[in-house]
Amino acid sequence: MRQPRKITSRTIRLPDVTGIELENGRLMLRNAGFTMANVRWRYEEAYQPEGQIIRQNPPSGALIGVDEQVELTISRRSLLHMLPQVYQKADASNQHFLRDFLWIFDHMFADIQGQLSRVHRHFDPLETPKDYLAWLADWVALSIDQDWPETKKRELIQQAIGIYGYRGTVRGLKLFMSIFTDVEPVITENDWPYRGFRVGFTQIGIDSIVLPPVNLAHCFMVEVPAEFTDASDETILKIHDIIRMEKPAHTAYYLTFAAAAAEEDLVGFRVGFGRLGVGASGVVADARSAETKSEDEPKGKTE
Repeated sequence: MRQPRKITSRTIRLPDVTGIELENGRLMLRNAGFTMANVRWRYEEAYQPEGQIIRQNPPSGALIGVDEQVELTISRRSLLHMLPQVYQKADASNQHFLRDFLWIFDHMFADIQGQLSRVHRHFDPLETPKDYLAWLADWVALSIDQDWPETKKRELIQQAIGIYGYRGTVRGLKLFMSIFTDVEPVITENDWPYRGFRVGFTQIGIDSIVLPPVNLAHCFMVEVPAEFTDASDETILKIHDIIRMEKPAHTAYYLTFAAAAAEEDLVGFRVGFGRLGVGASGVVADARSAETKSEDEPKGKTE
């Protein structure tokens, strides 16, 4: 009976991590494809700077499987040096039980000490772990949506204090939206796209709309210099949330996007110039618009 073929794990060439700090060495191994669960390290007292990798097993350049263990030896000053001199002496056989016993506590608390030495990174929006972003945003009283991209969260938290000085102003709203959308919007104050019903200009049911009373002194329009089709529904909702959060409470706003460029203008049908059913020249337009356009065109000479 034929035996099933043994599945071998993927092999990776082990990079050289000796002579660098443990954190950088772990990063190099992670980028090479090794999982941190298979990377182990032990501490040893040496003349190299504390926290530096002095040996690695297997050696650098070896081809090993991704599921095999990698052992690193790290230089570290023993806790024995914190005790009185009488406890630092070895016995007659040059063995030191107390030093070997204290290495157990070194391995237990080294990670905690390393985190405490890097605690300042948790207060930097660009370096703090992803899980700490919401906590760091509370420090600057910034309300962020959990669905926002991580890079946008970090940038907004970093500039939150500067934005607060311009909150409720055109400059502050432009700054906030330009960080989130990567484009600077055009904000027009005291303007509204709908002028209301006007006799001779609007027709009921065609180009008229019923709105509550609008005070132009408390209105503004926000135009994003991008086509509507370039933004997803989630992005548009987030833009609305940003405007509501940054605008004055008593104001009303209207959000619009840049209009898509028209491929060609529609021209009304004219005898001698257009043909029915062929191209855009066969469009039937309002006679008044055709007459207005014909009057604007220069008249040719007649013989």
